[in-house]
Amino acid sequence: MRKTAVILLAATAAAVLPGCFTGIESTPRITDGDVRRRDAAAPTPEMLFLDGVGPERPADWRAGKRFYVADGRVAMLFAYADGRADSLAGTELTYAGIESVPSLTGEGASAIVLTTRRGDTLRYRVDASPEALGRREKLEIPFTVELAQVEQADSMMRGHIYYISTPLWRRTDGRSRPGLRHVAVRIERVEPGSDGVYPAAVVFTRKDEPADTGMVMMGLGGMRAPRSFASLFSFRDPRETHPQIADEVWELIVHSRVQKGMTREECRLALGAPGRTEQIPTTAGMVERWSYGDGIYLIFEDGMLTTYRL
Repeated sequence: MRKTAVILLAATAAAVLPGCFTGIESTPRITDGDVRRRDAAAPTPEMLFLDGVGPERPADWRAGKRFYVADGRVAMLFAYADGRADSLAGTELTYAGIESVPSLTGEGASAIVLTTRRGDTLRYRVDASPEALGRREKLEIPFTVELAQVEQADSMMRGHIYYISTPLWRRTDGRSRPGLRHVAVRIERVEPGSDGVYPAAVVFTRKDEPADTGMVMMGLGGMRAPRSFASLFSFRDPRETHPQIADEVWELIVHSRVQKGMTREECRLALGAPGRTEQIPTTAGMVERWSYGDGIYLIFEDGMLTTYRL
């Protein structure tokens, strides 16, 4: 009995000790994925806004469905005997159907049949039977964008005023340019983007500077899409929801800058959520470190920014 009691006591201690002080400080980490999972529990209006806009399931494809060719490298997908495919960039392809084709493995293969405006017929081979494709949630033709989802996003966003959250603006020719955060922008149009990951290019002008035009690449397909609407835009003016922030600090935030003495929330507004946070023990006590990648970090003591590198 005594031996059994000792074993039970040891097992209980093993279960409890990891939560006790052991003389070695642990470094708890909160990832960006943890933040996204927390936010997903209470979706915001922005998260739900374009939730129904995304690529169609292959089973729902019908003849006449249109694809925009975002990149001339699409020519690599088709067995052209001449150079006609080289001029496909910027044009549309029309879906004609799916054909079953021979497979060396015997497991089945398909050809996605597309036509060009010139009337050429193209076939994109997929190593799955037509029946298997019909069960997929998504089928992407590389270097193309499904036009229906872009047109739907355009009809919902065009002409509306939003507050942009990212400074990663582009010019309408695709080149990078400096941008601002949390300023009001008017959506001019939504165009086909670069590929299936970022199928939408949102073109906008600043509300207070109509001559200032920018563009951001946006994912479609609901809250899980990369660079979704919710990660790029807000319906409400963030300045109105943070009246306690001094004007000079807000000016820093708009330009994605920080300075010593800023709070965690002010820094989050200025730089976005960090990729990782961690508690670090020092001789003066615990400090909190936010890491953003590319060597960018912020260090907080008692909730205030004390050290940073941008």
